[in-house]
Amino acid sequence: MSLTSAPTEEAVAGAPAPVAPGRAARRGPRLGVNPRGFAFALGLLVVIELLTATLVTSAYVPRPSEVGSALLSEIGEGDILSGLGDTLWAYLQGLGIAAGLGVILGAALGASNVAYQTFRVVIEFLRPLPSVALIPFSILLLGVGSTTTVAMIAYASFWPILFNTYYGVRGVHATSVETARSFGVGGLGVFFRVQIPSAATSVAAGVRISASIALILVITVEMLTRSGGLGHYIVRMQVAIRTEEMYAGIFLVGLIGYLISLVVGHLERRVVFWNVDSREDGGR
Repeated sequence: MSLTSAPTEEAVAGAPAPVAPGRAARRGPRLGVNPRGFAFALGLLVVIELLTATLVTSAYVPRPSEVGSALLSEIGEGDILSGLGDTLWAYLQGLGIAAGLGVILGAALGASNVAYQTFRVVIEFLRPLPSVALIPFSILLLGVGSTTTVAMIAYASFWPILFNTYYGVRGVHATSVETARSFGVGGLGVFFRVQIPSAATSVAAGVRISASIALILVITVEMLTRSGGLGHYIVRMQVAIRTEEMYAGIFLVGLIGYLISLVVGHLERRVVFWNVDSREDGGR
């Protein structure tokens, strides 16, 4: 048989079919759950359990098993769940306001250079102000309560969404705009059918960043204002020297952050489904 002879039909039939780009990523976990990461986290907990049971015997560093037991006990009593509900409600309100205003204003500023130049000085003045520094002003204006918490979350989460939307709209290639106009698409049509969809990946990145910022702010404001929620719960347990319960609250905050990251990533892959990077992240 010659070395240059054509392959047999059996060989061709047995050859693996080519895999389209991104196909492997779509086969990954739908919510981006990483088994290897879970295994590492579990191993780390075992190491900490052994260290706190042998070498580190401080009363202020409880064993993970004691923290888990305290968490289950607090869940049964309902105290920590009440704080969790308050925190999540304020979180969703603040992030929702930030997303709505950030996308609308960012798109408007990106579509109009005149509008951006008009508001640029005010934006550049307000953007560097730390949200925590505005808490006293917010308390004087809105009082101690959920309104202040929501306002601070919205303020801090607003900026990443605003600027990501702005740069996403501004970054649309001129060829895409001119092509749409050559087909008779008007100004609003170009804005909604070309610029907004093209900026969607950038907007999604801004929302993902703001989702983490919002959680940090809600816990921080609750700790400082003691207006309820998980932040206030953690402070109460610290003052009462209930160390296991305090760490249980901290653990719950971290767990919420992880779940939020999974949910936001999943929604991004569903909404911005044409973004290859977001699809590949889900399979890692």
